[in-house]
Amino acid sequence: MSFDPARIRAVIYDCDGVLVDSVESNRVYYNHILTRFGLPAVTEAQMDLVLTGTGKSVLEALFEGSPFAEAAREFQLQMPADIFLDLAKPEPHIHEVLRQLRTRYRTAVATNRGKSLVPLLEMHGMRDLFDVLVSSNDVTRNKPDPECIFIILKRFGLAPDEALYVGDSDIDRETAARAGTPFAAYRNPSLKADLHLRAHTDLLKALVPRC
Repeated sequence: MSFDPARIRAVIYDCDGVLVDSVESNRVYYNHILTRFGLPAVTEAQMDLVLTGTGKSVLEALFEGSPFAEAAREFQLQMPADIFLDLAKPEPHIHEVLRQLRTRYRTAVATNRGKSLVPLLEMHGMRDLFDVLVSSNDVTRNKPDPECIFIILKRFGLAPDEALYVGDSDIDRETAARAGTPFAAYRNPSLKADLHLRAHTDLLKALVPRC
């Protein structure tokens, strides 16, 4: 599959690490749960999972072998959807880039984030900048399964090569590959990608003359 910018009709984004810098927000969120059950804080080695996994999968890993696993999951489900989201910070230029993209493209989010996706986007002024949102609550199989992208393609009536998926992790790369969509790697030059973006504004340049 070769990337043809002229065929792109939609841009689909991952959330964490792409739309927002959520490292501190996620760290505090899971440390809050771990502390509740007297367990040590998240380690640096666990942060990749914390930033890319679903809430359920992260807790399963953090509480593996613990007698508190089920109670931790129940505690998590009862936590407010917007807790600690104020610690997340929008990535530079994301609002202006999305506004420009929407003059010519459909936009969407495909993420393993769950119930907090909408509150996060609303808190940081991005909810109205997307036509479709697909979270872990909307699929039966989470990334790297491409179900989330297929849902969006169906909603837009597009072929896989007519959408570009923007992500920052190897899970995102694999999701795009399995969906057959071109992939743009955001601030991660180690990933194999059709485009490498050092900043969100690079995407506008890549889609010229359409933007």
